[in-house]
Amino acid sequence: MQDRMAVKITLTSTQDGESVVQTYKGEWFRKERSVYIRYEEPVEGSADPIRTLVRFRTDELSITRRGVVESDQLFVPGEVRRSGYYRSPYTSFQMETATAFVAVKGDDGLEQPSAVPPFTIEWQYELWMNEHLSGRFHNRLHIQEE
Repeated sequence: MQDRMAVKITLTSTQDGESVVQTYKGEWFRKERSVYIRYEEPVEGSADPIRTLVRFRTDELSITRRGVVESDQLFVPGEVRRSGYYRSPYTSFQMETATAFVAVKGDDGLEQPSAVPPFTIEWQYELWMNEHLSGRFHNRLHIQEE
């Protein structure tokens, strides 16, 4: 089984009924008990992209972004809120996520805990800032071999 490959990534993010779809090229790889997806997000007006690393392991998803925007988010279903942060040249704040679920499914719609492309990571959560609900999100990250 292959442990590394170039992939096409389609991210669909829905907040309170409004969806945004973005497509990236990146890399999928496996390391120990985790699966990683690494890609770069272009930044309008800047030559430096935001480097994004998604790590998935059973019932846990983390997203780390580095560049002009820096953030860390952790999604663990059924847990109390998990702390994270967001920093940019314009603002900085602590945030928390309350995760309803994290699921990995193959293109056939069946659970696929091995997370070998093609597959979709789907997660739903509430974002809290300063003890106030900021929004409800439902995201899908579809990974397929390039």
